Amino acid sequence: MSKLDELIAEYCPNGVPFIALKDCIESVSNIKWAENKDSEFQYIDLTSVDRETHSIVETSTINADTAPSRAQQIVKTNDILLGTTRPLLKRYCIIPMRYNGEICSTGFCVLRAKSSVVLPRYLYHVISTTDFFDHVEKFQKGASYPAITDADVKKYKIPAPSIEVQ
Repeated sequence: MSKLDELIAEYCPNGVPFIALKDCIESVSNIKWAENKDSEFQYIDLTSVDRETHSIVETSTINADTAPSRAQQIVKTNDILLGTTRPLLKRYCIIPMRYNGEICSTGFCVLRAKSSVVLPRYLYHVISTTDFFDHVEKFQKGASYPAITDADVKKYKIPAPSIEVQ
């Protein structure tokens, strides 16, 4: 019996419940540029995320005057970013500490794990699966520039074993 099988047997004797992503994530704040007009931030746009390594490879420095209109979402360490424009390109990553408090594009769905329900690394693993991207493909709309809404991303149901098992 594997360690995972042992944990499931011990902590999930009745099986594992499935819950929608929307029920295991927290809300994300948008920046108020008028209150931050003298500050600079690193901006994470869709091209900042490498499709092979699923990490942030390049950002640009922005401020209230130079920020693109899509530069809105404040990210925190361990947030998971999922590119919702052309989502099957699989631009997703987990935010490392060095980008805590920086800004990302509204082209990302930001998934901030509720730590009492799901661990960030577990959530990252779940959204990297074939099953998740099958869901994305089913819900994306548009032919030449397909996209999926944040609401449709958050409908996906994930297995939610106890924190100990995760």
